[in-house]
Amino acid sequence: MAMRASTDLKEAHSGEIFLEHKRKKKWADEKTGHSCFMLYARSLYITWGNKEHWIWNCFKETSEENIEVAKLSHVCWLDVRGKLNMSELSPKVVYEIVYLVKLTNGASGWELPIVLKLSLPDGRTQERQLSLSEKPRKQWIELNVGNFQTENGGSGEVCFDIYQHGGHWKNGLIIKGAVVRPKQTTTR
Repeated sequence: MAMRASTDLKEAHSGEIFLEHKRKKKWADEKTGHSCFMLYARSLYITWGNKEHWIWNCFKETSEENIEVAKLSHVCWLDVRGKLNMSELSPKVVYEIVYLVKLTNGASGWELPIVLKLSLPDGRTQERQLSLSEKPRKQWIELNVGNFQTENGGSGEVCFDIYQHGGHWKNGLIIKGAVVRPKQTTTR
């Protein structure tokens, strides 16, 4: 009996497909059939993402699949970046990008706002500030980075960042990943 040589592609429930050793997930929106993606924490670039500043834990994504989440132990320079090739997305669709995060009960240092930035291949950017100090604790919340429309035959990368630079120490943020989905759909 031959075993599958690669774990890069694994079919999950409801048409979901795990990619890149469970660092990314793809599925089709149930209503429209448009492509959706989840980029888990391991597929994001996290500055100071080593064990000294971030703790990597397994999280049960489905009844059968574990993925890794990143828990901030302490940093003064928060910088998390993701990117996705535009050619992977459905054409002529308005997409939104949200980060899925959770604050622990003991999270601190979030008095100053974070910056959410969306950069498109044509050079356009969207940037906004958001305070996490009043956000609920111990539950997954969505931080909307921004919206954009794909073109026919679009190329280049869409980039999405969360950052706060400037020497203010913070902890207790858990990052599950970033979702790229048609606007006004539900998260899986």
